[in-house]
Amino acid sequence: MSGGLRRYEFGEQLAGILGESRRDLRFRVTMMVSGGVLEPGPRGRGSPLATPEYGADLLIGTMAAPQQVHTVDAIRCYRELMPVGPEGSAPGVVMGSRADRANRVSSSSPLSLALSLDRLRFGECLSGLLEFSLFETTRETLANELFGIWINRACPVAALQIGIWSAGRRNIVTRRFELPEGERLPAWLDPERGGVADPGLFHTVFLPVDKLIEIGRLTTQEQKGISMLNSGFNITKLAELVEMVRQGRYRGQWEKLLATLAQVHAWASKLDTQDSRLVEVTDFGPNPGNLRMFTYAPRGLPTGAPLVVALHGCTQSASAYDRGAGWSDLADRFRFALLLPQQHWTNNPLRCFNWFRAEDTARDSGESASIRQMIARMSADHGADEHAVYVTGLSSGGAMTSVMLATYPEVFAGGAIVAGAPYHAADGLQEAFETMFAGRSLTGREWGDRVRLASSHRGPWPKVSVWHGDADTAVAPINAEESIKQWLDVHGLSSDPAVEERVDGFPRRVWQDSRGESLVESYTITGMSHGQPLHADGAAHSCGTAAPFFNDVGISSAYRIAKFWGLSNGVSQREAKPGETVTGQSERRVFEVISMGASASGDTDSGHEVSPEEDDTMNTGHRARAKVGAPFGIDVRGIIGKSLGMAGDILKGTAGVDATGSQSGKDELFGIDVPGIINKSLELAGTLAEPHGTSNGVGKSQWRGEGWELIAHSARTDPSDEPLLFGCASSGNDRDMGNKVRSISCEVLLGPHPTLSYIRKLHLNAAVNEYTKARFSVLVDGLPVDEVSATGMKHTEAQWTQRSDIDLMPFADRTVTLTFEVSAHSNVRNEVSAKAWVDRIYVRDMVAVGEN
Repeated sequence: MSGGLRRYEFGEQLAGILGESRRDLRFRVTMMVSGGVLEPGPRGRGSPLATPEYGADLLIGTMAAPQQVHTVDAIRCYRELMPVGPEGSAPGVVMGSRADRANRVSSSSPLSLALSLDRLRFGECLSGLLEFSLFETTRETLANELFGIWINRACPVAALQIGIWSAGRRNIVTRRFELPEGERLPAWLDPERGGVADPGLFHTVFLPVDKLIEIGRLTTQEQKGISMLNSGFNITKLAELVEMVRQGRYRGQWEKLLATLAQVHAWASKLDTQDSRLVEVTDFGPNPGNLRMFTYAPRGLPTGAPLVVALHGCTQSASAYDRGAGWSDLADRFRFALLLPQQHWTNNPLRCFNWFRAEDTARDSGESASIRQMIARMSADHGADEHAVYVTGLSSGGAMTSVMLATYPEVFAGGAIVAGAPYHAADGLQEAFETMFAGRSLTGREWGDRVRLASSHRGPWPKVSVWHGDADTAVAPINAEESIKQWLDVHGLSSDPAVEERVDGFPRRVWQDSRGESLVESYTITGMSHGQPLHADGAAHSCGTAAPFFNDVGISSAYRIAKFWGLSNGVSQREAKPGETVTGQSERRVFEVISMGASASGDTDSGHEVSPEEDDTMNTGHRARAKVGAPFGIDVRGIIGKSLGMAGDILKGTAGVDATGSQSGKDELFGIDVPGIINKSLELAGTLAEPHGTSNGVGKSQWRGEGWELIAHSARTDPSDEPLLFGCASSGNDRDMGNKVRSISCEVLLGPHPTLSYIRKLHLNAAVNEYTKARFSVLVDGLPVDEVSATGMKHTEAQWTQRSDIDLMPFADRTVTLTFEVSAHSNVRNEVSAKAWVDRIYVRDMVAVGEN
């Protein structure tokens, strides 16, 4: 497994592999000791073992440092390089939203999952690769997945090149690592230490994977076990996990599920690096199951609020499950506390809850006891209503939901099993595989007895909701029917449902007691594979985020479950009626109009260039103001008057009506002052009231941000004309490197068919090296809807460029934050800049001709 070489011998052989002199390598090791990178120790054949960490440092020092004297500085700088997004880095200019471009690059190979590339520094990844070379279970995968590594001496950038199979073709994806924000450049690139700011003659050093493996096999892992491979779901465990299934007939399904779980883990790992609204409670009392406790309580949550316990699925985390299912959003909406227990990798190699192990599924034992203790802590901390505690979960979390409902039925008022299994469906791992892939069929009495034997409780029993996709190959759909049989028997209900209907297009069955109370319900999601059903379109019932195992199929399971439990009986924030006060709802500022001298016609094609002369004259044609009679920037009276005037053509010849459609006075139709009545009604409704202000508020008070200015247009004489926006971001000046972002935002109330138009000038200067970037972005609620990005090049729009009819339909009928953003990223002491001038910003609804 290991060469067992000492540092001296390792250095001698490394020199031969790299084609360097032995003297050079010895001198670099001496520099590492004198520079404090390496602890002093015996030299020669009595030196310490060469570990993967030692090998990684020496490799970096040899590959990155242009001279021996720079060895220590190179190691300290390059091993701390942090991973950046997998966007293409070839020099060029790209227009359009970055979302489509990001989808072209994937890093979901087993190798990238094993290394957790979103979190590890370059030095950690390199030592991990050397460690993978030591073991047969990972060496072959490493050889197949990795193309090689390279280090750029001209700027602090390094990369792994990974092979990705897609659509029958193997492509190379480059995973870059760059200098973290605020870190110092290596000496040869730092002018303050005698370096040069424009190191054009320095080159990139490449190491192919076969040489990397050869080097790695010379190292020795001193620690017991595999340190890089004990942190989660990875390729070593993949090989071991495949062997878990002893029944050959399930091997194919298991391997397919493992591949999907790798994608789930990749998504969850990415989310775990981001800020979460969840709070971890570390000391919640006895924890025999060795679980972690995460919580969420909406601001101002009153005493006596309900409590929902949400259990994640395999390879997920608490925060990832919450993001996918949307339970914390519902907690805000319906005012309940949220508890999300999280499994440890050390408890289960896939981070599944152990719903099949007797020690974790018995009352007052293992994981079930830990969850019960967390509930007690939540009740103490938040005063939760002990009669309104509910539990739900997905997949293994769904099976664990069955465990909690059976072992602590007196605690829960209700539960929801999503793609799970009945209680006590398996004893041990092999029975768990059989339950998952084939299911186990028992009589209702047999299933019910298993629940009744789990505790001394004899009723009342929690109400239960069961959800499952009929195309699920990870957990057989028969498990849903068996769960229904189990809880129908516990409740003493007939197998015939009282209600059969379709909700959002999917079959729903309901079983009720003699009083008509719904105690058991089931949803069969036709055509859906394994996962939690979502409706993530932003409508009133939607919540959650589409992702692996979170399927946007048009029905919100979390919302429907909360409704079944009775949590939606109060007024929700999203569904509150106008003028209705909702306790705990945060105040939101709504700006009815965005108009900065915008043209109302919007008939200029996207990308059309406008001359500066055109710019001034076009601004005089239309100035949308939120004045009396013009709510939301629309002249209601004018529109009505024009409509009545046009109607006069039709009414010509009608007795008593003149050609304008007026009888007894201007704008009076059949003697009725229609515009007056409508205007009076609007005034009474408050639509035309003066507090809306004028459009000047958008330019002078509603825009907020940093690094942007409001510049008065010299050609405009009307004081009510809006100023244009100017933003500038710069990176690489002095020591101020890294990604610099400057943005300006305001809130906008969108209608049912919103579009965005604006004009711009840009000056993006990223022509420093092939990794420096300058970008201009337009974002709505943080999502890019329009963008220009320059990498390693300059891009200038000297003429005004019109951008028209940008579709905002995904954000319709709600208040959003509109943001203009410039960003610059330099990795050396040369300036990269992004400048943008933005004018005539106009948000309007687009209604197709002939639309009813």
